[in-house]
Amino acid sequence: MNEKKLPFSQWNPSAAVPFIKEKEGLRLKAYKCSAHRWTIGYGHTGGVHPGQVIDLKTANKLLLDDIQNVVEELTPHIHVLVTQGQFIALISLAFNVGAPAVIRSKMLRYFNAGNMEKMRIEFLDFNRVNRVPNDTLTKRRQSELDLM
Repeated sequence: MNEKKLPFSQWNPSAAVPFIKEKEGLRLKAYKCSAHRWTIGYGHTGGVHPGQVIDLKTANKLLLDDIQNVVEELTPHIHVLVTQGQFIALISLAFNVGAPAVIRSKMLRYFNAGNMEKMRIEFLDFNRVNRVPNDTLTKRRQSELDLM
């Protein structure tokens, strides 16, 4: 993993693809995720409808587009230089819980302030589905933190 620090927007969004693919898994037919949202491909939720089927090429394009959207949403709110691991972890978190949740979080305030101890505690709190702690999300949050 690259340890140099760059402005958030200067990292290539494709750097997050392998990690997110591993965490999201691939489904080419629409399904309801644990949060009861229609989902397809690698965790894509926008405009998905029951019975929808896509191919691998479409799944990959949707993933890259979704990651780019997350980067664009987060960029104005990350005020410090980040390593590639931090970039991937923040993208993965926002991809999973939504950029607005990350943007308004205490976690991001602590991250920007350089308070990594408090940031880590808040980061791990993003482990709930409908307010119920979820073991899979707890493991994902820990693997994201391991990149930090």
